[in-house]
Amino acid sequence: MTKADPNSIWPSDTHFPLAIVFAVIYLIPLIIQFYQTIIKYKAHYFIPILVGACFEFFGYITRAVSIKLPDQIPPYAVSSSLIVLAPLFVAAGNYLLLSRLCLSVLPSHITQIHYIPLRKLTKIFIISDVITFLIQVSGSGIASSGNWEGSTTKIGVDVLMVGLGVQLATVVFFFGVVGRFDVLTRRGEVRPEVEDGWRKVLRAVYISSGLIVVRSVYRLIEFAMGIHGYPFTHEWMFYTFESLPMVPAIGVFCVWHPGAYFVRKGRKTGGDVQMEIGA
Repeated sequence: MTKADPNSIWPSDTHFPLAIVFAVIYLIPLIIQFYQTIIKYKAHYFIPILVGACFEFFGYITRAVSIKLPDQIPPYAVSSSLIVLAPLFVAAGNYLLLSRLCLSVLPSHITQIHYIPLRKLTKIFIISDVITFLIQVSGSGIASSGNWEGSTTKIGVDVLMVGLGVQLATVVFFFGVVGRFDVLTRRGEVRPEVEDGWRKVLRAVYISSGLIVVRSVYRLIEFAMGIHGYPFTHEWMFYTFESLPMVPAIGVFCVWHPGAYFVRKGRKTGGDVQMEIGA
């Protein structure tokens, strides 16, 4: 697609109203998540989802600014970085939920899933998420340092692709662990005192993580095809496979917020705050 403005840094024609629309759309779950996580349930362990929603909102705000200043690097770089990194925080929220689900729902004789101790699940996935975050930040920084042109951009994009690949591999493995947890519970491996509210949280984790996979596959294809490839030069693909999936990936937790089902017992065991699950 030929750009209307040859001086624009954007590889395709962009639409200011769409950026504003998605900024407003992301503002809705951001406000709801802030109220639910910070005020209503005081579920501070779920702050990563809130951070992800913040990144999305400000990502589209700066995208709108960049569209109005198409020849300026800073707003473009900030917008691209925020939107690329936001799913990492949403994924981190899912990782934290899995550990709580396993420790709260599974009976005490089950201590591992796929040979991984239940109490180490969060640490393993969060460490992977931090590594992915650092790789993607580095890639974005390298690419933008060269004004998204020349050999420097190629190096930055390659680094970004490594980060996206690690993220996708982590989420796919995460799905394997979630699936195993699901199989165990369907076989009756559930604490007798646990009520069914946890199933709604599990459903939300499935939906959110699945949408992150869809978005991550799109991003890998986008960067693999390069700045002049079809995904980069056709804005509809960005909104279809990046913007739209992440809305329900965050919004599903507004419907089934874990704070409504996890009740803090106030006692720590092995460094983990124990939780009860209500209806």
